[in-house]
Amino acid sequence: MKCKDCKYCEQPFRQQSQCGKLGRKCYYCEHPKTATLKDEFGHPLHNFIGFGDMTPESPLTLKTCKRWCPLKGE
Repeated sequence: MKCKDCKYCEQPFRQQSQCGKLGRKCYYCEHPKTATLKDEFGHPLHNFIGFGDMTPESPLTLKTCKRWCPLKGE
């Protein structure tokens, strides 16, 4: 499954640009299991997926899914 098609892909805010124009959107995974994911050193993983492009709609530019996606095994 691609992140841009997932129901857990949320965009809570838009970054501010330097010159006062619209910035790009930031996308995060809001799946309940992302709170318990850890990396190989035992540190919690950040649920950031990626940025949108600089258009007013600003869709997610990631074409696949993240390696740590909780839905990958399902």
